[in-house]
Amino acid sequence: MAITDTDTTQLGNTIPQMYSHMTADYREANFVYVNLFDRKYEADLTEGDRVYINGVKTFQTDGDGGTAFHANPGGSSSSSLGSAGAGDSSGVLTFDEASLQTRITLTADTHVYQAFELEYEADLFSNIGLMEKLTKASGYAVAHRIDDDAAALIDGFSGNSAVGTMAVGLTESDVKRGVQYLNDAFAPEDGRVFVFSPAEQMNLFGIERFVNAQYSASIGNVDVNSKYKGYVTNILGMDWYMSLNVEGTNAAGHDNGIWQKEACATLVVEESRPVSHYEISTDTTRYAVHAIYGFVEVRDDHGVLMQGM
Repeated sequence: MAITDTDTTQLGNTIPQMYSHMTADYREANFVYVNLFDRKYEADLTEGDRVYINGVKTFQTDGDGGTAFHANPGGSSSSSLGSAGAGDSSGVLTFDEASLQTRITLTADTHVYQAFELEYEADLFSNIGLMEKLTKASGYAVAHRIDDDAAALIDGFSGNSAVGTMAVGLTESDVKRGVQYLNDAFAPEDGRVFVFSPAEQMNLFGIERFVNAQYSASIGNVDVNSKYKGYVTNILGMDWYMSLNVEGTNAAGHDNGIWQKEACATLVVEESRPVSHYEISTDTTRYAVHAIYGFVEVRDDHGVLMQGM
């Protein structure tokens, strides 16, 4: 008899399609900026949308004779001591005006949100936890926007000369110069950070001090659990962080930065407020996550733009 094959014309209709409950999800960047800025003013906000930051100037004068916040000694008055009854005026004081800094306003003036609709049928028939995955993704989108806005402040540091050249790797001398600028401004030694891009990190691997510090940390008992995500090491009195969200590109260079946390202030009124409801007219679940926040530069000389890779 003749040899025949099974008719495969409709075979595709008989083969089941299996979908994995696992998905190839997005990759998350590490966000570091918000927590490396000064957040102490948030405690002052009990109502309203802003906090006014005042400051007091020193009585010391700078070399130009004006009043400066950080200045060289020499503003106090002095007189020679005279003999009792000599009629001199050494006991008469000269009074100066008490001078305040220009007031800074820290305002929570940015409202961002991410919202989506999930159809009932899509959620019902899918073996993938769509709601769980999409809510996580919407929260990430809001966090990303907040970090973007914070990262944008770094290239605004103009109180010090920018260090380095865009798209050219920083040197150890460049990093030391950045630290020097903070010292020149009397910036506190605590709360200092150096945040750099992944490209700059690869360049820093060529600096012996950086490599040695990482080696020492890897064999020592250094506790980094209290550090934020992205923490790399501590050198020259600064915590070093690699951020995946530094402004710039590999081709044009990145706006890396060295600063003391009081350089910028953060005011987060709502860090993440999720809301959801069922919409009967469209048979969908609607979900949104909100955030309200603001940033302001407080001390321009407490930050240094580190132009590099």
